[in-house]
Amino acid sequence: MGTPASGRKRTPVKDRFSAEDEALSNIAREAEARLAAKRAARAEARDIRMRELERQQKELDEKSDKQYAENYTRPSSRNSASATTPLSGNSSRRGSGDTSSLIDPDTSLSELRDIYDLKDQIQDVEGRYMQGLKELKESLSEVEEKYKKAMVSNAQLDNEKNNLIYQVDTLKDVIEEQEEQMAEFYRENEEKSKELERQKHMCSVLQHKMEELKEGLRQRDELIE
Repeated sequence: MGTPASGRKRTPVKDRFSAEDEALSNIAREAEARLAAKRAARAEARDIRMRELERQQKELDEKSDKQYAENYTRPSSRNSASATTPLSGNSSRRGSGDTSSLIDPDTSLSELRDIYDLKDQIQDVEGRYMQGLKELKESLSEVEEKYKKAMVSNAQLDNEKNNLIYQVDTLKDVIEEQEEQMAEFYRENEEKSKELERQKHMCSVLQHKMEELKEGLRQRDELIE
């Protein structure tokens, strides 16, 4: 049985797998780079939010300390002033009312509520972002898995295709050999047919000579009698 013609070239499977592996590696590197960029952006945003919260908390603490200091330093100065200079009851009550007006707990509580609301909003945004990132990673993993399966399936189909091409080439060689054998058989048959015709002709000539000899013998026998 013949072998495939040397002129037919097939693409090595190893090179094709190397190209597919390189493509998968590039996709993985690009995905890692995007994730790293997102992590860096998220970390930078978190740092900015934390610095803003620290600044607001610092301002709130400074304001509270200032109010606390004013609350506890002004009465002592007022008492010392009342010890040296007699004041009326109305002025004392007015001074007490002025001191209490320096403390505004509603404002502090409102700022604290705003800070906690901001923290809750940040945590909610981060939670949604992390959930979206998780879903994106899962989707990317599914796509990569499907891509790998598709690459493996394509490689298998390509191998089957190459095997079928090889089988077709082999069958073509077999057919060519059989055609050559049939042509040889036809040539031999033609030669043998010609030889047979020659043999028949020789046989006919010999038979005719034999008939002539028989006739000569018969005539000789008649003359002898």
